[in-house]
Amino acid sequence: MRRGIVPLALHLHARLWRWLRMPLRMNKRAASINGSRNMFSNRTVSGVLLLVAAFSPGFRQTPQRESPTPNTQQASQTSTRPSAKPEFQNIEERKGPFAFGGQTFTVVAHNLRITGKQGESALALASFDIVDAAGAVLHHEEFPHAVEDGEFTDTCSVNVKPITGSNGAGLLLDTGCLPSAPMSVGPWQIFGVVKGKLSRIGKPLSAEGEMGEFVPGKVNHVGNLTQILPDELKFRLFTGYFFVSLPVRVNWMEGKLALAQHCLYQTGHGMAEGGCEMPIEGVERHPGEQDLTFVRMFSESNEQIGTPAHVVVKKDSRVEILAGKVLVTWKEETDEIELGVGDDIWVKVRIDGKEGWIHTDEDLQAIGLYRAG
Repeated sequence: MRRGIVPLALHLHARLWRWLRMPLRMNKRAASINGSRNMFSNRTVSGVLLLVAAFSPGFRQTPQRESPTPNTQQASQTSTRPSAKPEFQNIEERKGPFAFGGQTFTVVAHNLRITGKQGESALALASFDIVDAAGAVLHHEEFPHAVEDGEFTDTCSVNVKPITGSNGAGLLLDTGCLPSAPMSVGPWQIFGVVKGKLSRIGKPLSAEGEMGEFVPGKVNHVGNLTQILPDELKFRLFTGYFFVSLPVRVNWMEGKLALAQHCLYQTGHGMAEGGCEMPIEGVERHPGEQDLTFVRMFSESNEQIGTPAHVVVKKDSRVEILAGKVLVTWKEETDEIELGVGDDIWVKVRIDGKEGWIHTDEDLQAIGLYRAG
């Protein structure tokens, strides 16, 4: 059977090839053939061609592989499916009551905890209120608490400390957030009663350093007169080398904050702020390996006064750090006050019994003081 079909196919192939090479002759009758007949002729020729091709030598039918249908719907759903929002537990924390200014106040912290999570990163302060004895909200603040990968990206908290001075009383609130820049702390806020109403004393304070202590103003009795000095809030500002103690004055009556120290110096253009001498804390010296070096020592913390002496510093010299002089920067923004120090740090030293002032990184490094950061 197969041997008869192949010659027949070859014979049809030859006849068809000769017919296709003949010149085309069309008469009116041929031209009037309708579309259906023409379609039939095309189909017939096509069928013959397919039959010939099927039995032609060298014909091969390549099997077509069925490509799998891509799961576009599932991929789209996977890429666009929003991550499930974590569930929160509302935790209310009440601090107080605190009595001052003839009234009673309570601080109510509204915290959020991620359900099923533990640790500091799972708890964040969402807001806090200061309410009166009747529960009326007198002050309200909100804090960021975005969540990423099931944890808070920012965690804030509020710590409350009642303070009582010689001129007034109130609350000191530490409302810090993490993460924060190194040595950047705060802000702190002071609340008191001003003209019968709960008010914030000044603006929130932030600083490069640490919070110190609240110091009530000293009360002096001179005869029948009584002198009451202002209450002060101490800060430990970091200079890059050590800490200096900075007092900030609290004016309860006017509801304001101000630097307690201002040091003015004569210049060629009149008086100008030049920094104040302050006690220093947290000094760490790291003497170098040089056997011999020197520093430029001034009699005053001012390069314009006198000629500096060149004092030799040996590897075994006795070096004492006595005081510091810094220019405090008080940068008041719209909603905050930033405390810092200027770049020019003066240090009062005693080197092998010789006492004076030095500055510049080179001289400070010569006695083993290196700027951090």
